[in-house]
Amino acid sequence: MFDVETLIDLGLPNHLISIWQVFFYIVLIIPFLLLERTKLCLLITYLFTYYLAFLLYWGDLIASAGSMLPFFLYTFSGLAIVVLFVAASFYEKPEKKTEPEQEKT
Repeated sequence: MFDVETLIDLGLPNHLISIWQVFFYIVLIIPFLLLERTKLCLLITYLFTYYLAFLLYWGDLIASAGSMLPFFLYTFSGLAIVVLFVAASFYEKPEKKTEPEQEKT
């Protein structure tokens, strides 16, 4: 159906995501989904997306730039978002559980 040389000519091997990376993402996110830790799921998804964007697109761009400055900017911005997420989670006030009001009879 697909000729290997045609796929290589299209540059498809450069844009494939390894199955072990997707499997690792799924295994990592399922426990947090089951525990209803939505914010951690969002952080994991962000980090996975950030990694894939670097892997698929930024790697070639940084290599063609001939400088490490774009790599440091990309890494710094990713780490800054993670640090801000962690800092915000410490300043978050716990929700108060209120008891339902009883009807007066």
